[in-house]
Amino acid sequence: MQRLIRGTIAAVWIAAMFVMPAAAAPPAQDSQASITSPTDGQAVSGLVEIFGTATSSDFSRYELAFGPDPNPGDSWTTFASANIVLTNAQIGLWDANLPAGTYALRLRVFRSDGSVAAEDFVNGLIVGPPPTEAPAATPTGVPPAPTFEPETQVTIQPTIVIEQPPTDTPEPPAAGGIVDESSGSSREDNSPGIDLSRFGAACVNGIWCAVGAYFLLGAFVFGRWGVRWIMKQMRERSNQ
Repeated sequence: MQRLIRGTIAAVWIAAMFVMPAAAAPPAQDSQASITSPTDGQAVSGLVEIFGTATSSDFSRYELAFGPDPNPGDSWTTFASANIVLTNAQIGLWDANLPAGTYALRLRVFRSDGSVAAEDFVNGLIVGPPPTEAPAATPTGVPPAPTFEPETQVTIQPTIVIEQPPTDTPEPPAAGGIVDESSGSSREDNSPGIDLSRFGAACVNGIWCAVGAYFLLGAFVFGRWGVRWIMKQMRERSNQ
């Protein structure tokens, strides 16, 4: 009986040794490769941060690559790789200083034996300035008729000529003669010629010279009297 009990305990103990490690082992994880940013069709430039998830139950490493889109030759350039599991984190940095065009990103998760456990793609990434729309074509048609400014009309005024009646030119008087303006004839004068106009002008000039002299004399006297009066006033004020 004791042998039976001991055998049963030993069998249970042996069975527990095989079952316990299996129970303690962590549950298997599914492989996952996912790029959450950037997204399909997004315009990018410069250094682009790549966010996503790279996990696997038999994880070895993950790898990021880019290529043209479309990519008929399946040509890819690897730009990031790591051997750590990442979930919803930054998994790489892509330098998008490339010729303008459309590109695609690829994320691959590898197992320890080097096989691909999972992969994900982002397509249609636009690098460089977006294509500009062609300017609208100018409709061609009949050009507008040219416009001309109206001509300036010049009116020529006729020149009016007024005829003057002929005038008689008086003949110069003979030497020593006097012209009779009423008859237009001259008569001889044997008296010595005296130019009365010069005599009158001399008299007028003499009168004006006398007036000017009296005016200057009066101004001098008045000025002298004024200076004396001012000096007198100043002395009286100083004595006070």
